[in-house]
Amino acid sequence: MTAEQGQTVRLEIDSELANTTLIAMAVRGLCAMTTLSPVEVNRVELCVVEIVNNAIEHAYGYEKGHKVEVGVGLQKSTLHLTISDWGKPMDEGKLGAGDSPVDPVDPDDPAAWLCSGRGLTIVQSLMDKVEYQIDGDKNSFIMSKQIRS
Repeated sequence: MTAEQGQTVRLEIDSELANTTLIAMAVRGLCAMTTLSPVEVNRVELCVVEIVNNAIEHAYGYEKGHKVEVGVGLQKSTLHLTISDWGKPMDEGKLGAGDSPVDPVDPDDPAAWLCSGRGLTIVQSLMDKVEYQIDGDKNSFIMSKQIRS
């Protein structure tokens, strides 16, 4: 990214659930550089943790020794997050139709976030845009959140 496009930070962890905390703290710190409210920062952090955990669980089957990469891009009006792995790709169509969740989750009800198997639905409810891309052996989950001026 050029200076006009914003700034990007790339973080890399080993595929171990304990390392998810490192990513969460780093993303939280980067979000503090924006005008996102504390509630929005919590939501972004939750989404990143969910997708990183999914990569470790589903792409790598909890097997340690694999790379999970998180890219955080800050632009004037948008926060972009890309979580990549090189494991088993997610099933096509898992995100549902388009960018809207199949089974919406109330973003103001944290109790609804605790339901197992609803991670992607929660992410879709909390982020402005969500997509999944496969490029060769690299799987990338891409999310964005608008930042108010």
